[in-house]
Amino acid sequence: MVRRRFLLGWVAAICIAWCGTDEGRIWKAYLEWYRRQPIAVSDLRQSYLDHLKRSGLGEAEARERSVIVERLSRERRDELHPLFFDRTYSSAAPRFHTGPNALLVESVRELKPGRALDIHMGQGRNAVFLASQGWDVTGFDFSAEGVRAAREAAARAGVTVTALVRRHEDFEFGRAQWNLVVMCYTWVPLRNPYIERILESLKPGGLVVFEHLMDQSGSERAAPWLPRPNELLRVFSPLRILRYEDLRAEADWSWRPERIARLVAEK
Repeated sequence: MVRRRFLLGWVAAICIAWCGTDEGRIWKAYLEWYRRQPIAVSDLRQSYLDHLKRSGLGEAEARERSVIVERLSRERRDELHPLFFDRTYSSAAPRFHTGPNALLVESVRELKPGRALDIHMGQGRNAVFLASQGWDVTGFDFSAEGVRAAREAAARAGVTVTALVRRHEDFEFGRAQWNLVVMCYTWVPLRNPYIERILESLKPGGLVVFEHLMDQSGSERAAPWLPRPNELLRVFSPLRILRYEDLRAEADWSWRPERIARLVAEK
């Protein structure tokens, strides 16, 4: 009986290990395919299903793999984000507003330049603008393509920007380092420890300038970086709120008016 249980446990362990390896192989193949897709491909699920069928898989097996990929895409979202933005920032047709954010431009108009941090800087549209206004700018993004483009944009503009390939989880924000922190369409979850680190990194009198699309689903599974109604007032309550807006307007990352949240707050 003990030997039978041992054999059953051994077989189960082998099956689990095999399934994990098989899923890993499926995920790796999907990521390789995903990297090659132009940003214009909007229905990735159907496109990948068509790709699997063209590769010789039958209808049932193709759909089974598609379901696995869809599940892993939710579970391993952090792996997909850099690839999505690499595709976005290397595209010849940008899907976002390439000029500096209007709220940021307005917010710094009367400010004396100091040290600025641009979180998830992308192609550097805000960082290059700030540098051109005399700010000492550091920016980071987890997209290597975005950072490369930001460095090239700074060189073309004749300004200096420190542009780093980093994730927000790994970036050293420091304490009392920045006169300005830019959070325009970032992917930072609106919770601690991330917000706490950002607030600690501000110098007294320093500003946070925030703008993003809002979550309108109300779902518990909604992206944690999309603010809900009035959430920013709570998240940034340790600061003095100078401006807060919840409105439908042209968004930097959309081709149509969207509901967006804007905030400017001072430490």
